[in-house]
Amino acid sequence: MSDNHNEPEVHNKASEWKTFLVLTVCLFPALSVALIGAYGFGIWFLQMFLMGPPGH
Repeated sequence: MSDNHNEPEVHNKASEWKTFLVLTVCLFPALSVALIGAYGFGIWFLQMFLMGPPGH
């Protein structure tokens, strides 16, 4: 009976590591790039409407 109890725990640890790696390697960098890009686009967009085109 104790062997059946240990299998889900091992499976949970493997699943936790896979989830951790996906989050840290794929999701967080992608979200960081997307958020920084969206922030830059928002600033550019607001400057285009609030300040007008660049002059001399």
